[in-house]
Amino acid sequence: MVSKTIVLKTLEHLNDSVNSNEITSLTKKASSVLIQLYIPETNPEWAMAIESILREQFPEAVIVGGSSMGGIAHGEIDVDAAVVAITFFDQTQVKGLIVDGAEATPADLGNTLQATINKTCQDVAGVMLLATTSNMDVAEFLTGFSNSPNTYPVFGGGTGDVTSIDEPLVFLDNQCLTSGVVAVVFMGTQIRIEAHTYLGWQALSKEMVVTEKDGLWVKKIDDKPAFEVYQHYLGIENDENFFFNAIEFPFLIKRNGIEYAKSPSEVNAENAIKFFADIKEGEAFRIGYGNPRVMIEQARAIQNRIDNFNPESIFLFSCVCRRFLLHDDINLETKPFEKIAPTFGFYTFGEIYGCADSVHILNSTMVAISMKEGLKSRERIIRDVETSLLDKPDPLANKHSRSISRLVNFIQAVTEELEETNEEARRLAERDYLTQAYNRVKVNEFMENEMKRSHRYGRKFSILILDMDLFKKVNDVHGHNVGDAVLSQLVRIIDREIRDSDILSRWGGEEFLVVMPETVINGAIVMAERIRKAVEQADFPQVFNQTCSLGVTTFRLGEHIEETIDRADRALYEAKRKGRNCVVAS
Repeated sequence: MVSKTIVLKTLEHLNDSVNSNEITSLTKKASSVLIQLYIPETNPEWAMAIESILREQFPEAVIVGGSSMGGIAHGEIDVDAAVVAITFFDQTQVKGLIVDGAEATPADLGNTLQATINKTCQDVAGVMLLATTSNMDVAEFLTGFSNSPNTYPVFGGGTGDVTSIDEPLVFLDNQCLTSGVVAVVFMGTQIRIEAHTYLGWQALSKEMVVTEKDGLWVKKIDDKPAFEVYQHYLGIENDENFFFNAIEFPFLIKRNGIEYAKSPSEVNAENAIKFFADIKEGEAFRIGYGNPRVMIEQARAIQNRIDNFNPESIFLFSCVCRRFLLHDDINLETKPFEKIAPTFGFYTFGEIYGCADSVHILNSTMVAISMKEGLKSRERIIRDVETSLLDKPDPLANKHSRSISRLVNFIQAVTEELEETNEEARRLAERDYLTQAYNRVKVNEFMENEMKRSHRYGRKFSILILDMDLFKKVNDVHGHNVGDAVLSQLVRIIDREIRDSDILSRWGGEEFLVVMPETVINGAIVMAERIRKAVEQADFPQVFNQTCSLGVTTFRLGEHIEETIDRADRALYEAKRKGRNCVVAS
């Protein structure tokens, strides 16, 4: 496998380059040729003019590409020229496929493409996808595509350019689409492909929750119009520049322990925000921002792993927001890859990453693909790669990235301090100072929520009210300090007996209330009896034995929560009247 990259500014330059003796010789020896073409604008005529020249020299090649926010050539960004990357394979076969986004639902298109690959391709080693992420639901497409039992790597990115975000371009051979997906299938038993991805973004804001969405549009956050988040925290306006102002600040969401970034693409008149990738209703997130130091550190780790792999070519798919963040320092992240093997790619609107049975659309990430044929190895070179942000002694070098890293660290530290303070304030506001059980205000909130759930879903819940028997005597004989110690121990006893889903609160004085979700009256009686026995058998400080009385009841649809509490209170009074140390249900 050999890769050659051409940074193209004129068609004459391209014609001279592809007709060189070296390129002609490589073409004759190759079993197949893949040409990737990334152009800095949505211009089908220009793309096809380039394709025509390439087709004349490479009649059997697979030619794919799209519009981009900047090409990557020799590991460096180029925003003005087209990047032509030609890969000559010794033994591998490549096949190009294209699906039109207007012909079916995204999920059906994904399913169809995967079925075509399964039917027409053998010895699949990997698939590259180029998609128009800004005008089709690529997350839904990938859901349909991820129906294969195979685990070969799938990778790629979303196309688009600054002037035509909503009219991206993908093409295969002589067919151009402004909505659709192009696939390149790598086939053979000798090709080896490794895929890596990393993020480098850090959470800065408090945690918030998506409370309403519609497709790729998030309508409400914490029950407020979604746009208010960007307006409040960042002072971003609802105008035509929203995308460029907000893309560096994605939502950071954790799924199965993995952190994902979800970048905004536009805002509408109703203050809803559209995202490039899927976000689920009910998901918690924080607004994030990139830390250049973390990005470079993570890049180094991936570069070391790729270096050990000994690749012959490296494809990079890097989110455009990384380019916005690093500005003139962007090559600090990408240039070191070129020291390992020929490196090319483009800046994307969303990155595609996963295996055939589980592929995802990512945001704000770098996806690095390393390839080689056979088990070739080379002498590993110890390199002194310039990643100035980490180790250049010049205090003025890469000052932009250094300043951002320090600012991000500062904001993160302040945010953590505020969160700790707010968490302590919340704890004090909802807990009883003496026993640390929930207070009456908080348990009323829990009961209101359970009542709403019961009305909506028909779910049952019960409550019990517990009162220490003859507790006034404890205070009168032993003093209030002993009484406080008894109550604190009582809470520990109850807490051991109830379930994690149950809520214990101090209702007042020596009375405690427990809310038991998903519990009918028989279950509530069992729980109350277990608590009664545990209290009876406990050894309390100085007073030794102590008992309690309990009243239990179950919420009834249609009643107010106060009626449920009154019924439990009456049951407690009945338990006292019967001689104490017993459970009465009502």
